[in-house]
Amino acid sequence: MPLTQYRIDRGGADRLLFLMHGYTAEQHHLASYVPLVDPDERFTAIAPRGPIDMPDGDGAGWWHIDLNTFESDLSQFAPSLEMLEAFIAAEAEAAGVPLERCVVGGFSQGGYLSLALVGRPGAPRYAGVWAICCGLPSEAVVDLDLTGGDGRPALFQWGTRDIVIGPDKPKEVIAALSDGGWDLRHHAYDMAHSQTIEMMIDARDWLTGVL
Repeated sequence: MPLTQYRIDRGGADRLLFLMHGYTAEQHHLASYVPLVDPDERFTAIAPRGPIDMPDGDGAGWWHIDLNTFESDLSQFAPSLEMLEAFIAAEAEAAGVPLERCVVGGFSQGGYLSLALVGRPGAPRYAGVWAICCGLPSEAVVDLDLTGGDGRPALFQWGTRDIVIGPDKPKEVIAALSDGGWDLRHHAYDMAHSQTIEMMIDARDWLTGVL
């Protein structure tokens, strides 16, 4: 099944930014921040929509979550990851942009998937990874090896009042990326499971130094 997408074309930009949304959001969510995050229009931004449509709204997801308990049904994680990998490869090929000039990023579910994209054994050498309000993907559903950072840029952002991911998962992400040789920037914000303009300004500063 092809993924629906929203894209912001930047006049033949030679680099791509893939942005994956969180649960109950949709493809326009993070794309709306692109003019702030990339004001110099260096990247064409592509935001795919998760394959799971919400039953009572216009949002989507990458796997099912019980919003009362925050318990996840991870049976859809690997299929969504494989679908996303194929989508990114096809979009990069169509644009004539090597995967080494593609940045992957996302919020919540999209953040988990972004870390999985760069951390799967044998993963392409994406140019960088941007993860927001997430933890490490479960080893029970995907093999993860983040030790191949080799100085590539990574940005991790999270909220100190985020009860969805809790206080320990950010520490695990920071340790894994730092120990894995990534050129990591990480920032905590006084917020819950969300995004702020301050966060996007920090992301703009980080993205300016990528590629």
